[in-house]
Amino acid sequence: MKILAIYFRSGSGISVIYERIFCELAKHATVDVLSDMAHSTESMPIRNTYSLPMSRFTQSLYRKCLRNFGKAPISEWWSRKAMRVVANDYDLVIAFVASSQLTPIVSGKLIAEKLGCKFAIYSVDAIPAPGGWTKPREYRGKLKIVSKYFASADYVASSNKHMLDFQLSTFKHKQGLRSNVLLTPSPNEEYHFPVSNEELILYTGSLYGLRNPNYLFGAFKRLLKTYPNARLQLVGMKHRLRQMDDILSVEERERVIISPHTSNLAPLFERARVLIDIDADREKDPFLSSKIITYLKTNRMILCETGKDTPSREMFHGYKTIIQCDHNEDSFYEGLMRAMELSQSEQDYSEREPLIKAFSIDVVCSIFWEDIKALCNVSE
Repeated sequence: MKILAIYFRSGSGISVIYERIFCELAKHATVDVLSDMAHSTESMPIRNTYSLPMSRFTQSLYRKCLRNFGKAPISEWWSRKAMRVVANDYDLVIAFVASSQLTPIVSGKLIAEKLGCKFAIYSVDAIPAPGGWTKPREYRGKLKIVSKYFASADYVASSNKHMLDFQLSTFKHKQGLRSNVLLTPSPNEEYHFPVSNEELILYTGSLYGLRNPNYLFGAFKRLLKTYPNARLQLVGMKHRLRQMDDILSVEERERVIISPHTSNLAPLFERARVLIDIDADREKDPFLSSKIITYLKTNRMILCETGKDTPSREMFHGYKTIIQCDHNEDSFYEGLMRAMELSQSEQDYSEREPLIKAFSIDVVCSIFWEDIKALCNVSE
């Protein structure tokens, strides 16, 4: 069984997820990798790697064509170059794709058609991102690309059921199309700390787009009346948000710490009492933030602000150590107070073990491999 895995932005956060998946698949099959950036594969069980860089000017031209015309001539040009260098004996081409770069699905379609092999797509994003995440013109442009190239896929996977349902609604299905949910695999690290002596509330990642920080700041302002020594730390930002000045007083803003991105979260998790997750400020949003997947393996209370009919609402309902709240200040405040109260003593974090197992790389890739065998009619 020979597989060609195509992905872009080697070294980015999303690409690390994809690398873990195709390295796991390499335990069962011969895997080659095609990417836009050269990277070390010494520790990867990969047969061949092909890298075809795309300059900044070319990337800019790609985005303009996509946004203004809903076409991907740059992706097709890159794909034709790729077809001249990759092997010609694959049983399956897998496009690992994110909303930021659609070239892998263009290349995957063209290479699979040339070789007459199966074509699979796995995305951690809903493409195009619905509900205001994407500007209207860019949304229409991406939708044209998706409707054209996803239509050639023999298999489509997304990282949760809500996202998969949305994705399957964006294109005309090829006869016999297979699809499935492949959860985003969690990092290997687990964090087990004693109860923190600090009253630290931690949010990791950026707050942008439809992630509304107003309810967080409003709830924190009210929390300070009960926990005057509490601190809120936002990790992954370069400057404070405008909403801080609008909602918090000068004295209250002194209780907020703004920190740049760091890959070493362990010291922050150790000091924290509560870990905050914020979904898009809308109902039925299909995204599940990657941060909460990391939070699950940390013995800290989690407060998840989410809308109705979302992946978070469905997956984490009923867990005592994962408190859910609505998109409003009162609900956020009540959830935060409850999380702070429970964080003062040891909790039964073992209740998360079924979730942690479901997000493990072993389980995710076991599902993927079984799907691949069925797709390609391979017994083993």
